[in-house]
Amino acid sequence: MNLPAQFFSSDLLWLTNTVFAILLARAAWFAPWKQVLGTQIRTNALVGLTLGVFLFWQLNAGFRPGYNHHIIGATLFVLMFGWQAAFVVLSGIMLATWWRAGTPLVSLGINGLMMIAIPVYFSEWMLRLIRRHLPKNFFIFVLCNGFLCGGLSMALVVATATALLTGLSPNTWASVQRNYLIAAPIIIFAEAFATGALITAFAVSKPEAVFNFDADEYLTGK
Repeated sequence: MNLPAQFFSSDLLWLTNTVFAILLARAAWFAPWKQVLGTQIRTNALVGLTLGVFLFWQLNAGFRPGYNHHIIGATLFVLMFGWQAAFVVLSGIMLATWWRAGTPLVSLGINGLMMIAIPVYFSEWMLRLIRRHLPKNFFIFVLCNGFLCGGLSMALVVATATALLTGLSPNTWASVQRNYLIAAPIIIFAEAFATGALITAFAVSKPEAVFNFDADEYLTGK
């Protein structure tokens, strides 16, 4: 899903760079870093998951440049560290990935909005919606906020990428369908499974490492 800069106009690229930079600065400024890094176990989880997700970002599966897929980890990071920290850390992972691959940085904005902003904001919205309307139950947390939200957030990324490729680039619908959408169900399932499995493991074994999980509310007396 790393959309090449040559697919889009320079005006669109610089506009998306500006918007993404504003959102990133806002997330970095308001992120609750003292809480995120307040305990050794949460700091270790942040370092470990950052390295793991960085490796997943290197494992691109695709048929042509611009049509690749990889696990993003946005929902997992929102649940583990809050949406602001998730936005910042994933942006760092994306920047490191671009630097390693020698990708022009001018494409950071459009890819950042697609792969980071959309799934991070959606995951936070889903978290608040489920907290407001559903009981605070462990299985609801891992199934809805983990598996379901992870899959839906990736589906949104795929839909956004499809709209950009077909509407604002020289690619045709047939080309996008043949080279990109054919593998979309696999990556959506992979994102859902990875998110659900990891958040379940952390919530069961190390609940204090999960920023958006309170063991007293979700486990005690259930």
